[in-house]
Amino acid sequence: MLDERLALAAALFQPCSLGADIGTDHALLPCALLEQGVCEQMILSDVSPKALEHARTEVCHRGLTDRCDLRCANGLDALDTPCGCISITGMGGRTISDILHRGKDKLCGATLVLCAHTEQPETRLCLQEIGYRIVREEPCLCNGHAYVIWRAEPGVMHLSPMELLCGRELFDSASPMLKPYIRNRIETMDRRIDGLKKAKDPDQAAIAQALAIRDHYLTMAKEKPNENQ
Repeated sequence: MLDERLALAAALFQPCSLGADIGTDHALLPCALLEQGVCEQMILSDVSPKALEHARTEVCHRGLTDRCDLRCANGLDALDTPCGCISITGMGGRTISDILHRGKDKLCGATLVLCAHTEQPETRLCLQEIGYRIVREEPCLCNGHAYVIWRAEPGVMHLSPMELLCGRELFDSASPMLKPYIRNRIETMDRRIDGLKKAKDPDQAAIAQALAIRDHYLTMAKEKPNENQ
């Protein structure tokens, strides 16, 4: 059973004959993709031998051994053949960006499904720099945390500074979770602003940026249809 975050990642995964899940850990996402017929075969990789053994146990338990190729490798080093779609989830944005920059020659035009727990602006900028564009950016609230899941394809993208911080395609989402996500972000920025202002030596630049981000979310919230409330 996938949680809301992984279920959304599965929904955004491009159907293909061979897919890959980088940093697979528990292997819940690739197992679900195989069982749902989204992929025929999948490469499951993790840099941690212990995590890969957890994945192997899950794969064996679900009878998917003959459809999975488990590899202990660092990031996209696991790939030696082109994949139709590659997922990288459950990591910080800086780690995902490092993986993509270092292994961009292994992408071979694959569709990407990404979820960065932190440093989302870095991931958006990375995609722009390696020649990918975000085609879907969907919000998700899971276990009290707010996430966005990206689907990206090869192409040109030019995001403004505010779009790097907050997203662009996100605000075109038809998801009923968009309004709750925006409210969560506004509340988060309010707490950040309050904390910054209470500091012994307030960082005025950081306060100004946080205020601008909060105001951007407030503006976008007003532009969304009432049915998403």
